[in-house]
Amino acid sequence: MKPVDPGRDTRILMDERGLTYGDGLFETMRAEGGRLPLLERHLDRLLADCHRLHMPIPDRERLAAQSTSIAAAAGGGVVKIIVTRGAGARGYRPPQDPEPRVMIEAFPLPEIPRENYTDGVSIQICSTRIGRSSATAGIKHLGRLEQVLASSELQGDCAEGLMLDEHGHVIEGTRCNLLLARDGVLSTPRLEMSGVAGVMRSLVLETAEAIGVEVREEPVMLGDLERADEVLLTNAVIGVWPVNRIDSLRWRRSPGAIGRRLMVAVAADRVPAWAP
Repeated sequence: MKPVDPGRDTRILMDERGLTYGDGLFETMRAEGGRLPLLERHLDRLLADCHRLHMPIPDRERLAAQSTSIAAAAGGGVVKIIVTRGAGARGYRPPQDPEPRVMIEAFPLPEIPRENYTDGVSIQICSTRIGRSSATAGIKHLGRLEQVLASSELQGDCAEGLMLDEHGHVIEGTRCNLLLARDGVLSTPRLEMSGVAGVMRSLVLETAEAIGVEVREEPVMLGDLERADEVLLTNAVIGVWPVNRIDSLRWRRSPGAIGRRLMVAVAADRVPAWAP
């Protein structure tokens, strides 16, 4: 453990509710050619989630301008926005008049092999369960300890781990949303009690309907995974990845037609690198 320098003023760390209680939100956006293709969708979710958490709503135009400026300077990569409730006294009770803190920073794009789009990726089922709470379901809040623990389980060349809730429903990956295709129908887990309502997830579902694919949001169990013709992962950095192997289920498939159609359609006017 790295010791804290006693000469450094740590008060901002100790009173920051985002650090002490995970009392905040974040958005992770892909920057491509100096622009943020999904910026408006990210801001829609961020401000809606601020409302759900009873946090003051940041100025949208200012957030957009700052994020766009940082993306333009970076050229490409990942831009992350963190909004916290700000400083507060010790204890869980929020301050009566909070002053939110906003942090925006750019990071290099992680290395993404082309084979992830053309050949698919291997995933596994994690033993760490994801909690159920209607108060925070769907929100991309800062409390990600379950995902940290689940990610530590990943082995070998597994690109992602799927997380189940206490009732055995498959909810999502540690960093991705999940979609299944079977008999020409695309389904995705319902997120009323757990999980993150991903920006890319919503775009892919809209795109699927636009190209004539039936879409359903419904409970998903391990048996549904075993019977699926295609399994897909989505998030705003990677776009859409097809899955070719789920080791713990002995499931093997080659990338299928629905996944390819979705990758091409989403990439067409967003990020060309997302195409297979």
